[in-house]
Amino acid sequence: MQKKTLSLIIIAILGLVATVTIYFRTNYTEPLAVITQIKTTTRTNEKDQYDNRDQQITQTGTLKLLNTNQRGQTLTFTNTYDRSQLVNQRFQQHQRVFVQVTGNKATINNAKRDWVLVLAVTLLILLIVQIMAQKSYLVMLSLLFNIIIFGITIRLDIWRNGTNPILIYSLAAIIFAVGSFLIFQGWHLKMAVMLLSTISALLLAFALSYGIMAVTKEKGITYMAVAYATQSPRSLFLGQTLLGVLGAVMDESTDIVTSLNEVLEHRPDVSTKQFWQSGLAIGREIMGPLINVLFLIFMADALPMTILYLRDNNSINYTFTYTLSLGVIQSLISAIGIVLTVPIATLASLLLRRKQVQHE
Repeated sequence: MQKKTLSLIIIAILGLVATVTIYFRTNYTEPLAVITQIKTTTRTNEKDQYDNRDQQITQTGTLKLLNTNQRGQTLTFTNTYDRSQLVNQRFQQHQRVFVQVTGNKATINNAKRDWVLVLAVTLLILLIVQIMAQKSYLVMLSLLFNIIIFGITIRLDIWRNGTNPILIYSLAAIIFAVGSFLIFQGWHLKMAVMLLSTISALLLAFALSYGIMAVTKEKGITYMAVAYATQSPRSLFLGQTLLGVLGAVMDESTDIVTSLNEVLEHRPDVSTKQFWQSGLAIGREIMGPLINVLFLIFMADALPMTILYLRDNNSINYTFTYTLSLGVIQSLISAIGIVLTVPIATLASLLLRRKQVQHE
């Protein structure tokens, strides 16, 4: 407890110092300024043809440059934003912002938020250490590993210009699973069972889903609904789906294999029928909530755009096609993976883990 408390204090101090340092950092190539004065000058009520109401607000003020050759110079600016702040935002006094300078005037491009990211990471690490204690460093190491692999995967996908997406993201998913299990679990038979059931369920679920898509010739799948696609939207969708299924399958297989391992440790003489029924019972308890959680995640991601489409008087069918359809498909594919994980994880535990317990 003393080591844990000391670790929390050290992390909090280092995180606070890093946050303050990043907040006052000014050595950026883009002009950085701090808002010294700001006031609201006008408010204009707006209504479109669909009776959507908003209010456009104009702010004026002054700001002082914190870097570049014009450091210390005071400039004026004007900022116009909507009360909904959908595509623009409201600024406040003393806020640090990146600007574009034109003569004695400035245009605010964006707020300085890197210090917020550092603060959020600090809070995340504190929570991990508080909850996981001695294994917290393994969680953070696994997270760092996955971030690196994810970055490499994205770079590789860009370099290949969206070709062979299934191969790229399948390999990435396998590396994610192997790396995460090795770092957090270590190499032993229980880990091998988790890894085997995870990869088997992932590939089987995706192969089955891809086969259905091929047979139906992917009719009704609106790939152009993928947001901000800079390459083949189909490849991005397939990559999203693979990684989404992986997260659900890893979680479920870990729970099932761990629970069945406890059963075998306490009752090594359990019959094959009882063991199989125990695995299915555990899977049933996990399967429902996990499918619902994934569905809500996919739907929540599309909720803002869905509301926007409906507010612009689009039909429910059109709105569903371009905002929710891909999320529903991903939810269905993930659900297939979740269902398949139950018998696969149970069978893998039965064939591998039980042999070790009986041998001991």
